[in-house]
Parts: sequence; structure tokens; C-alpha cells
Amino acid sequence: MEKKNEYIDRLLQNLQSLEAKVSAIKQDESVSFSFFRDAFQKGQEVMRLLHELEMFQIEDMKHQMEKLLLFLSESKLRKPEEEVKSIDPPAAQEEKLAHIRKNAYAEGLALPTYTNPRNTESKKEEASEEFSGVIRSVNDVIQAPPPKLDVKRGLSLNDRFYFQRELFDNDREAMNAMMIRLNAFDNYGDTERYLREKTSWDFKDERVKSFLELLKKGFE
Repeated sequence: MEKKNEYIDRLLQNLQSLEAKVSAIKQDESVSFSFFRDAFQKGQEVMRLLHELEMFQIEDMKHQMEKLLLFLSESKLRKPEEEVKSIDPPAAQEEKLAHIRKNAYAEGLALPTYTNPRNTESKKEEASEEFSGVIRSVNDVIQAPPPKLDVKRGLSLNDRFYFQRELFDNDREAMNAMMIRLNAFDNYGDTERYLREKTSWDFKDERVKSFLELLKKGFE
């Protein structure tokens, strides 16, 4: 929580600073080039902080999921043990049967000899196997191999701004959606083929060539 608040405070500071700069030029007849430089730097800083906050949130959710899985596995382990404890020991069962045998209404009835209905040792072994299976499944989730290509991580912050503006009409959501789709491919050939089919880009354009070159490097 403290780390998240730190990111939010830094975001607010940068946004307020950017707002102050924009408000300051409202009455000016012309806008200086230094304004654009400073504003662009602030924008980059905001994007960087948002990305770091996003990654922090993902890690936090991952830790919460680990705790939940561990809690469920421990609950599953405790349940058979509690059931075993709830069964009266053989001595207590024999005492109850002896009391019933003395009851006048029970005279002449052949009562069965008490036998323990549960094998506690086998139950513990089964619970242990279930617990091991749950732990293995947690490790499988945590240690799952990453995708062969992570387009978003392969682009610098400046690259992301540049291609978002030049290839995606400055639509951040459209670019992020495309990044997610491209991550599903495991080779460059299929990635380029998909882009040719699903976009209206001019693949002779230098901007498109630069984007493809970065994708290609991601598979090397």
C-alpha cells in the first residue's frame, strides 16, 4: 500500500506540474519550444510511472494469489485431521457399548464389536499427497515459462510514444491490444504475416520497417 501511494503521489506531482505549465501559456501569443520539450518530458515521466505502477499491481496480485492457494491447501490438509479427531477412540466406544449392553431394553440383542471406521494413517497419507499436488500446481503457475516475445518490454519509452503516434493514430489502447496479440506468436514470420493481414500499413514505409525490425530482434 505504501509503495502504491508513493507512485500515485509522484504521478499527481507530475500531472500538476504539467497542468501548471499548460495554464501558464494560455495567455501567451506564442508558445516557446522549451514548453514542448518540458511537456514531452513530463508526459514521458507520467507514462513511465504508470507502467511501473501497473507492474507493481501485477506483482501484488500474484503474491495475493500465492497466499490464497496456500491457504486453500492448508485448509484441505486440516479437514481430514479434524474429522479423524472427531471420532471417539476405541476405548470410549467400548465404554458406550458396555453401557448399552447393561440397558434392560437391549437385553437379548447381539451387538457388534466396535471397529474403527477410518484408517487414520491412510487418511493422513492421502491428505499429504493432496497437499503435495496443490503445492506443485502453485509452483507450475509461478514458474510458468514467459512468452517467447514480449513486445511491450522490447520497446523503449520513446519507441512506444513514437509508434503509438505514427502507426496507431496516437491510440494507446489500440497499440496495447496489438501488443497482446503479437505476444501470442512464437516466430517472426507468423507475426509479420498477421500484421500484413490485419493492418492497412504501407510495409515499404520506413516507420513500419523500423517497427518490424524491433519485432524481429525480439525473436533472436
